[in-house]
Amino acid sequence: MSDELCYKKSGIIYFPINKIPKKSTVLDALGVIPNTFAGNVFSRLYDYYFDGATDFLKEYEAYYSAEYDTLEQFIEEHYNIEPEKAKKFAKEHYARKECSSRSIERNIETLDYDEDIKRLFSEVVGGIKDEDPDGIYFE
Repeated sequence: MSDELCYKKSGIIYFPINKIPKKSTVLDALGVIPNTFAGNVFSRLYDYYFDGATDFLKEYEAYYSAEYDTLEQFIEEHYNIEPEKAKKFAKEHYARKECSSRSIERNIETLDYDEDIKRLFSEVVGGIKDEDPDGIYFE
């Protein structure tokens, strides 16, 4: 894995829930004002990545604790995630969210191709390592 806080692969972003700053903190760090054009763009970008994400721990406890012995096993087997990543995701309270072409936010998704916007947003939230197989990589 990488030093970045968030990890995106195949249209799915994985991130530690407790380490992601609040939306208002992100907007303040970017120097944008809510309810302005820039504020709305970055607010929607934040929602695109983090709002409505699936919390592995909550999902495991609510639906799968009888089926899987551990949270790590659940993440590995249910989501088909490599063992070392599943261990990290279980230990550090990660969540996942699909950020792909199936997303309803197609116009926000195109901002992923703007290097400056992606870099600014990534720096404020702690880094996003993007390993999507579309041939565009941001580090």
